[in-house]
Amino acid sequence: MNKKSLFLITLFCLTGIALRAQDLAEAKRLAEAGRHFEAEKMYNAALAKNPDNLQALIGAGYNYSWNKQHEQARDKFEAVLAINPENADALVGKGYNLAWSGQYAAAKYPFLALERLQPGNAEARKGLGYVYLWQGNGLVAIDYFEKLILEYPGEIEYYIALAQSYLIESEIKKARVALRSALQIDSTSRVANQLLENTYGIAAPLELDIWTGYSRTGGMGSFNLRTVQLTGQVARKLRMFLKYDNSLTLDLASLVRTNQEAQAFSIGAITPWNNRLTSRFEYGTRILPDNVTQQVFSTEQVYFLSSLSIKGGGFLGVSNKMPDEWLAYASVRIPVTKGYAVEPYYFYSRVENAPRPENRFLLNNQFRTDKGYELNLGALFGKAGVGSDVEKDNIFGGYATVILPFSQTVWGQLSVRWEKAPFDELTALAAGVKLRLEK
Repeated sequence: MNKKSLFLITLFCLTGIALRAQDLAEAKRLAEAGRHFEAEKMYNAALAKNPDNLQALIGAGYNYSWNKQHEQARDKFEAVLAINPENADALVGKGYNLAWSGQYAAAKYPFLALERLQPGNAEARKGLGYVYLWQGNGLVAIDYFEKLILEYPGEIEYYIALAQSYLIESEIKKARVALRSALQIDSTSRVANQLLENTYGIAAPLELDIWTGYSRTGGMGSFNLRTVQLTGQVARKLRMFLKYDNSLTLDLASLVRTNQEAQAFSIGAITPWNNRLTSRFEYGTRILPDNVTQQVFSTEQVYFLSSLSIKGGGFLGVSNKMPDEWLAYASVRIPVTKGYAVEPYYFYSRVENAPRPENRFLLNNQFRTDKGYELNLGALFGKAGVGSDVEKDNIFGGYATVILPFSQTVWGQLSVRWEKAPFDELTALAAGVKLRLEK
């Protein structure tokens, strides 16, 4: 073989290698852009030529994993490890794939294996930190990311992960410190900026809400304390509250007109079971006019989808001196833009001495800024639970509520409501303050 032929063969091989590398780079770009089907075709083409192409197998594994095809991703990473059990990229990919599929306990083992092979490996420690973070163990995740920051102080990803870990433990102030440090590295980081803004709307570990109100109907007015509620974070996934509720005194036209009160004292709990479902439960005693006592039970379930949230709940009032009262409702929250969402509600209820159930439809429009300022505007329409002898049984009205986060500690709250029912017309004004104690 002459030198010219050898040169051409070498040039052809190098060109083929370069083209294959370009194809894999393009496949990776497509996968990272979310164009998983196109990336899959390119990876399959590369593997058809060489089934043992480790770079193509790893790339295909990540592409499947990002597309939530976790079993196919597992097969690709296992194929690499069958060829080379110590391949660091395959161990990392396998660990993340298990974590993304919710198998947190199993996800730790590939990262631990890599750490044994390469003590101090940053990718292995980062992976373990994320697994504990996603598992909800903020304390262990904090330890991992704090140590990584000490070694790699210029890596913004670690500050963001540390902030998320602090938030799991309700350490809001420390989370903000970590995020501000991240923004010193890159002030344009969308994730850090958005997460920092979100911290101003997160429930504080201890909150006190106090509302007063004024209502007017038929020429009679009433000013009174409306509600007082103390809410605290008692465990990682449990918030509990104590509430004094005098709102019925101001919301029922018959009580406003006769200057009577209906007070309630209750205890409740709010718990997120997982990323999809949050529940609220409440039990209390209501003291009604004429020395009537009512036991009250209420619950609300919120199910979160990718963008929508579905809410359902109910109320039951039981007494040995009056018929049982109950209410059921459902709603769906639909984000329209970043700062605007629409939420239609439907209420179905049975109240004392009502000849038939009452139906109400409510449409809420929520406007919210990145700083936590919020405006809710709504309209309602329904049918009162009156007898067939009442010709005009319509209920209609409107309301507006405003949330004003003056500072991290003090929020203002305002509300106005007008309602017209068959026999009454009610206007209710309320003002409140929320005191927030952050850790």
